[in-house]
Amino acid sequence: MQDPVLAGPRASRPSAPALPLFHGNWCGPGDAGRAAPIDALDAACRAHDLCYERLGQRACPCDRAFLQATATLIQNPTVEETLRSKAATANSLFSAALCRVPHHSRRPVGRR
Repeated sequence: MQDPVLAGPRASRPSAPALPLFHGNWCGPGDAGRAAPIDALDAACRAHDLCYERLGQRACPCDRAFLQATATLIQNPTVEETLRSKAATANSLFSAALCRVPHHSRRPVGRR
């Protein structure tokens, strides 16, 4: 006999995953053809993306710098509230997913 809890109705899975943060030309997947950043948050996303290109995905120094840049925006009362809110969202997402392994510089293959 099946457990009544397991036999009850089940929540359906969403048909598509939640979209990541999109803002400007650099925040979110892709980089909009490498167009210029539209504001300070977009510039922080650009710096983060370019850091990943240099150091590799999930590089701790890149994530730490991005968290600092977004925290600065969040704390600046002269920054528009909408932009501060988006910066807070990006900061929360990266705080939750911050790299767990210290970054080590890449060595060229074949060298010690």
